[in-house]
Amino acid sequence: MEVDRDVEISVADIEFVVNGLFQDLQVITAAGGYVQNEHGQLLMIFRRGHWDLPKGKMDEGETTEQCAIREVEEECGISGLQITSEPYSTFHVYEERGEVIVKESVWYRMKCSDSKNLVPQTEEDIEQALWLDLPIKKEIRDGAYGSIREVLDHFA
Repeated sequence: MEVDRDVEISVADIEFVVNGLFQDLQVITAAGGYVQNEHGQLLMIFRRGHWDLPKGKMDEGETTEQCAIREVEEECGISGLQITSEPYSTFHVYEERGEVIVKESVWYRMKCSDSKNLVPQTEEDIEQALWLDLPIKKEIRDGAYGSIREVLDHFA
């Protein structure tokens, strides 16, 4: 599978699409956050040449809420997170070791009361973790994946 640009598809019944279209593909779930500090700044990370939001794969027995908080804490070295929204999901498809994988990322808006001393998780290839002023600058937004721009728009 080769896609040379972002493709956006809107559907009314996402459950039907996930259950039907993706039935023969491996589907994994990740969760993460659109995290703002007490100054209204947004937490973003720079990983593998792209701006991103902190997120990661769910562990067995974990809820998406637990996963989102754990992953933000691990990837950025912070604590004091509180979920303040309903979940919002994005989907993207990628290839790994010859297998097509569909990744559902479940996003939550979060508040962070401990926004000092961000520590990027370098073992996850995170080069930077930064608090950025909103609205996000065009060059940073343009350097983010399409699904991340979708999350930025959703929670803006």
